[in-house]
Amino acid sequence: MERIRIATLQAGQSFDRPLFSLTGQKLLNGGTPLSPKHIEAIRRCGDAEVVCAESVEELVSGGIVAHCDSSQLRVGQKVDGGFVSRGGHMVVEPGERIEEHHLDALAAGGGGAFAPKNPAAAQRRERVILGDTVVESLEAQMSSLQLHVTPQPDAAWIQPGHAGDWPSPEKLTEWRDGQVNLLRSLFARIEAGLAVKIEQVTDLTDELLRRLALYPTRFTQLALLCPRREDYLPDHAYTVTVLAMAIAARLNWPVDDVRHIGRAGLVYDLGMLMVPERIRSGACELTDIDRSRVQRHPVFSLAMLQTVEGVPPIIQLAAYQHHERENGSGYPTGARREALCDYARVLAVADCFAATTEPRHYRKPKLPYTAMEETLRSTATMALWKPAVRALLSAAGLFPVGSYVKLSSGKSAHIIACNPAQLDRPTVQVLTEEGGPDGPPIDLMTVPPGQLTVVRPIHSPKG
Repeated sequence: MERIRIATLQAGQSFDRPLFSLTGQKLLNGGTPLSPKHIEAIRRCGDAEVVCAESVEELVSGGIVAHCDSSQLRVGQKVDGGFVSRGGHMVVEPGERIEEHHLDALAAGGGGAFAPKNPAAAQRRERVILGDTVVESLEAQMSSLQLHVTPQPDAAWIQPGHAGDWPSPEKLTEWRDGQVNLLRSLFARIEAGLAVKIEQVTDLTDELLRRLALYPTRFTQLALLCPRREDYLPDHAYTVTVLAMAIAARLNWPVDDVRHIGRAGLVYDLGMLMVPERIRSGACELTDIDRSRVQRHPVFSLAMLQTVEGVPPIIQLAAYQHHERENGSGYPTGARREALCDYARVLAVADCFAATTEPRHYRKPKLPYTAMEETLRSTATMALWKPAVRALLSAAGLFPVGSYVKLSSGKSAHIIACNPAQLDRPTVQVLTEEGGPDGPPIDLMTVPPGQLTVVRPIHSPKG
């Protein structure tokens, strides 16, 4: 371990080992040439020195951090000094409570937690400054990025298979749970600052792409039919990914762009891992600092993506811009319309619809039909991109896949597939009074409207 005076740092200089701050946070990987922006950001952190070390473990012997046994930490426990992961990322800030994803991150890569000896203000300030440096680097590339996707009307990659091969709701839920657990493990490594390759993300999206190509009218079941956990970030990211890929397909995007929007959907909201649950849930009145954390989380997403090797700049930009709005009312910069990349515009629609239909401890999820109505109305204020909203309607249906409805026969039914040609005539599974299937699914397009139609949405099979 070597302490280095910040005043001696020079542009172009590099070190064979990573640079750490005096709070134990990794500033730069080994071998990274120092740019003037790097040096300015390091100076702004406020310390006189940085530390060149092979790992966080080396910082223990130098008295920079203290090793802690992360196996003794519990969800809900409030920590005084905060914890740094083995990868040199600040995982838990001082004064916050331990959450499930914190324990995942501290356990990743062999486990262990490290307690910094510097005050909380320094740790938060470093995180913000380093995030801003990444933003500046991305903004310098924006003029060379292709922000908008050219549709490709001949979607030869979509080859619908036999609907009978689509799995049952139980099998579908089991498969999705497995995929979300894989995503959870990736999130843990990224949050911990441990290396992840973009190919590990692509493995998840390629399987989704295969299912989308074979079952385009049932695909959104993966987002809307399966049970979703309350305030669970990997689960939310998976739902948004499914919806975003379905939207992109309806926009006639080339297959590579559908794959890319899927990869973007899985990682676009990583920065929310840095926002405490008490803020995310809306369970308390927010201070100005709390609101700033929320509005800065796209910056943190961008900073965390630096851990993922091979992420294209356009995916980074999508993560940064996903809370911007067409009318300029979004954040973090208030960018609008043509200044927004199409990936971010699609993610914004998928994110809003997913959040509205997910359970929250302070409210029940809205009826998918109501959520769809509200999403459609948002185009009147130019908040969301109208083509993407229309594509969501086409992909999920006016009575979205996974929702319950009352039929003109008086029976309840489950929507299991949309019909883009006639949105009010989906494929339904009629249900018994107990909520089980009552006969085979019925494609309402094959039934005269006078015989059977959807009357209204309901909350449950017994609605």
